Amino acid sequence: MKKNFYIFLIVAVFAVLISGCQPSLRFVTRNSTSQKETTEKPSLTIEEAIKGEKLTPLKNTILSEAEKWLGTPYCYGGSSHDCTDCSGFVLNIFLAAGIKLPRTAEQQFFYGKDINDSDKDTGDLVFFRDKSRISHVGIYLGNNEFIHASTSNGVVVQSIDDDYYKNHYAGTRRIIQ
Repeated sequence: MKKNFYIFLIVAVFAVLISGCQPSLRFVTRNSTSQKETTEKPSLTIEEAIKGEKLTPLKNTILSEAEKWLGTPYCYGGSSHDCTDCSGFVLNIFLAAGIKLPRTAEQQFFYGKDINDSDKDTGDLVFFRDKSRISHVGIYLGNNEFIHASTSNGVVVQSIDDDYYKNHYAGTRRIIQ
């Protein structure tokens, strides 16, 4: 009986870990080689993205922690500095600021307050959809830029105006009130 419980627990933990962002999506920058991807803007630094934004201490903590993750490679189900997926990245950034979030992008989408596009603020979570399902999450920086774990480039700063993101944008949630 105890052995069955441990097997169940291991399977359950594994299922939670792999249910993060979907690896079939490609989130890319201009550094990529395919023709479709060459229209994407190059990555910015966090300082360039938040230029002119006034930040609270909590938002500063979130951005400082996010900056430490820039360049971290992507891996499906990952949530460490060795490799991470999008929801694992977001989970860790907010955890470092003392805020516990659900593990998957889809679960994170239903957490927090729904925000109008025009009211997005630094530290809000931005979500993207693949067909009818939430499949990707990032942290809004300001000036229509966000930081996220890209499947092809790891943790980077990109514009929500890039073609893929503009066409798959699903909404914004405010976690920090």
